[in-house]
Amino acid sequence: MKNFKVGILGAGFGERVVLPCIEFVNNMKVKYIYCRNSKKIKNKENLKYVTNDYKKIFNDKEINLIFIETPPYTHKKFLIESIKHKKNVFCEKPLSGNLKDAKIMLGYMKNKKIFAFVNHQLRFHPNILKMRKLIKEGFLGKINYTTIEHHTNMIDEKNAENWWFNKKSGGGQVLALGSHMIDLLLFLNGEIKRAQSMKGNFLKNKGNKRFLWKKKVESFFSMICEFKNGSIGNINCSCISSVDSGLNIIVSGEKGTMKLNNFDKLIFENSKGKLKNISVKDSLRSEKTIGVNPWRTSLVKYLQHIVKNSDNRKKFLGADFSQAFKTQIIMDKIINN
Repeated sequence: MKNFKVGILGAGFGERVVLPCIEFVNNMKVKYIYCRNSKKIKNKENLKYVTNDYKKIFNDKEINLIFIETPPYTHKKFLIESIKHKKNVFCEKPLSGNLKDAKIMLGYMKNKKIFAFVNHQLRFHPNILKMRKLIKEGFLGKINYTTIEHHTNMIDEKNAENWWFNKKSGGGQVLALGSHMIDLLLFLNGEIKRAQSMKGNFLKNKGNKRFLWKKKVESFFSMICEFKNGSIGNINCSCISSVDSGLNIIVSGEKGTMKLNNFDKLIFENSKGKLKNISVKDSLRSEKTIGVNPWRTSLVKYLQHIVKNSDNRKKFLGADFSQAFKTQIIMDKIINN
């Protein structure tokens, strides 16, 4: 078990989500938040962490873990700086905004003694871990297909200048949410042999008026793939739904089917149609700030896993750079399809 002194690069998502999650974890303590403009800090109590000089963080010998929470197009720069100063890295997804930079980043990691992982935190949701364990144990027998659905109504044109709406900055539904969904397919069912996809940028309704976003990035994508084990996978992911339906997963095998509904309800149906609730309770949902949603609770569990297992690669279940690169390859195919 390690103790980590942390520097966070990026004060948007870094302050709003990552900081409170780190503060909840034993053996992790934040020392810095890099922010170019301290006026963007929402909670004035957090000004004590702020520096507008990221080099100060890298030059501090106490810091042994860097959280890269800046837009994807900056990830390569900060990874190289982390390696130069021998700092461990927790990089926000996706690994990069494009495949070229991701390949360079992966190359930099070869033969380096630091650990570097990507924030695919949904791996650590209790029901996802339960599904993976049962699949690995052969509970469903031979897997036939895996389907993942994730739909939200999060997008607002008022934020159209945000990096999310700029593909060069790593924006769009594929990079932002698709990276999580593709990683889950790989995590649950192994290597993907081939994939095909479709995507679209749809109109949004406001009253009797319809608006097209200022920045044209995909708001929906669908992917179908074949795994190396012969089974089929499918993803449907959008941000233009009228409701937020959460994460829904179906894994079907020769002995039955597991269905995860909106993160929290996991049902097994055997080959005779008999249903059994096999859900695992998310113990952190009752915690203030952390329990806001399953994304935060899963991040906390990921960080706790890092503290306990960062030196034990056999037990470590986080997404390393080689795994994140495989996700990047698939995303690249979807984006350029």
